[in-house]
Amino acid sequence: MKTLAQKDGRNTRYFEILEDGVFVRTQFAKDLNEYKVHFTDIQADESVYRKTKDLVLIAIVISAVFNSIMLTIIINESYQLSKSVGMIVFGIAMFPTLIITALCNNEFKIENVKSLAAAKPLVFSYTKKEMEEVDVFIAEIKKSKKDYYLKEYYRVDNLIPVHIQISRIHWLYENKYITESDAQFIIDELETKRIITGL
Repeated sequence: MKTLAQKDGRNTRYFEILEDGVFVRTQFAKDLNEYKVHFTDIQADESVYRKTKDLVLIAIVISAVFNSIMLTIIINESYQLSKSVGMIVFGIAMFPTLIITALCNNEFKIENVKSLAAAKPLVFSYTKKEMEEVDVFIAEIKKSKKDYYLKEYYRVDNLIPVHIQISRIHWLYENKYITESDAQFIIDELETKRIITGL
């Protein structure tokens, strides 16, 4: 699985694993953002963020709506207002409720995301139906990252000094990209090269 597409209403996220990183395209309403995150900038850490609706705030908004209706009824009964004037009073009474709703709009949204630590955002929608697919895709990113490092560093290169290549092999081993026997094999190859060439 080299691509992942997610859609949430008008918002879309698209991820594609490339040879040396991950291409990301996000579109939220009218905002389009495209970028590439190189494997060298992706860490192993994952985090999950879940946000539910704030029930207290919802209760406050419902209470404000009922209070606005009651206030309108009391004013209409007290001053015997016409329907059109009563609607204007109701609109004015609803104004605080509309302000609360506008200011706290994000608090009414449910959000479930999983992110992979990186220099640029790698954030995936993580609802129950998407969890397995996202986890498989993140595992594929990590596998592709490992393959990229093995291709780049796990080899004998005649143009790179031997000590640099050996330090790269140690790095691969320390990050668990290769086993101890794999590391020893390539280090022996490099040491043999150093003896033959006199480097």
